[in-house]
Amino acid sequence: MENIEHEIPLKKSKLQGGLKKIALVLLLLLIGLFVVGLLTNETVNMVVMGVEGTRTDTILFVSVNSKSNKVNVISIPRDTYYPTEGRNGLGQKKINAVYGFKEIGGADGVVNTVSKLLGTKIDYYVALDYDGVADIVDLIGGVEVDVPMRMKYDDPYSKPPLHIDFQPGLQTIEGKDAMAYLRFRKSNDNAYSGGDIKRMERQQDFMKSASKKLISIKLPYIAFRGMQYVETDMPLQKSVLLAISMIGTGEEDITLMTLPEDYVGTGNDGLSYFYHDKDATKTLIENIMHP
Repeated sequence: MENIEHEIPLKKSKLQGGLKKIALVLLLLLIGLFVVGLLTNETVNMVVMGVEGTRTDTILFVSVNSKSNKVNVISIPRDTYYPTEGRNGLGQKKINAVYGFKEIGGADGVVNTVSKLLGTKIDYYVALDYDGVADIVDLIGGVEVDVPMRMKYDDPYSKPPLHIDFQPGLQTIEGKDAMAYLRFRKSNDNAYSGGDIKRMERQQDFMKSASKKLISIKLPYIAFRGMQYVETDMPLQKSVLLAISMIGTGEEDITLMTLPEDYVGTGNDGLSYFYHDKDATKTLIENIMHP
């Protein structure tokens, strides 16, 4: 069993409902129409993390260029080898362990780690748990996916218990089923075991499909509403204005990638690790930041 330091509860943004919300979002939209030009030369880098207990189950680097209306997303495998000084317990050399480290962990710890891993600045973070993912998927009306195979897996010891059962074929995934689909790695009978890399490919397909619904005049409203389901250090006004600046972004303007791989191997602790290609990563970031 991998070593876990302590539980870090995921806080929720405390946005209240009612008429004040509606009035505020309308005001922001009106203001945004006048000041959106201030954002046209800005690149905003974020880390989006899905939290499972004391670990990050998903880590994404998202770079939004409001001048070119380009969005670049890099999926970072949760088994990426990233040793942290003084943390030598079983599993603690995986990047997904950083969130649970005392004093140097949490969302800020993940941001610092990803910044060092990629060699670039991170402006904000967005952290969400299972409930947050479900709520956001429902907010956009579900996500259409083409399930590639029978996906059946059960883990009663997971927190919360994991029960996955999808038939193959084109279908709309609703919020209550979204996390199960996104977390699938292998089947009960081990007939399919694509691991984390194949899972990230399915996650990217899921995000591509979701982006088709997100990229519209409704994007600022969705950004505003979505803030209540996440923990983030991005100011509400910033998220809405950034969303306004991205209206008109096309599906072809969103590029989804995976952290460049050197090799996948077994560490001295007997665990499997993803070792990234440092030179290829540096080139990738340079191309994103200086297209």
